Amino acid sequence: MVQDLAALMKEKGIVPELEAFDIGMINYAKYLEKKQLIEAPYYFNLLFGNIACAQADLLHIGTMIRDLPENSHFGLAGIGNDQLMINSLAIAIGAGVRVGLEDNIWYDASRTKLASNEDLLNRVHIIAEANGRAIMSSKEFREIMNLEAGNGKYGRAS
Repeated sequence: MVQDLAALMKEKGIVPELEAFDIGMINYAKYLEKKQLIEAPYYFNLLFGNIACAQADLLHIGTMIRDLPENSHFGLAGIGNDQLMINSLAIAIGAGVRVGLEDNIWYDASRTKLASNEDLLNRVHIIAEANGRAIMSSKEFREIMNLEAGNGKYGRAS
């Protein structure tokens, strides 16, 4: 099914976001590349902290980054209580940041305040500013990923 979906996306000119929860998923992306079902540049969201997947520690993170195919761009995401730490690390190393309620519904580690996407995004912006890191615009991202300018076929430009 994954190969069929990859072939259909390629046929329609859709550049996939590749989510990887462990090294095996990166290896499978390389397999799809070898079969010419996906092509660079790639965008990976690397997710850490799920109990059955890669853990939110520097060894797992470094190994997954090292094993990405050439011409890959990536963001880091932490699941649950690991979200803030992984967001901070991503900003510190110059990676993309994935944040949102899909990965964590709590704003604080003690789970006393439910988060909103706005809260989580604002926190990422504060951390980025404290690290002297600018937020990439969608226009810049579209250029890096060889996507159509403006609204392209899908999405919204800013």
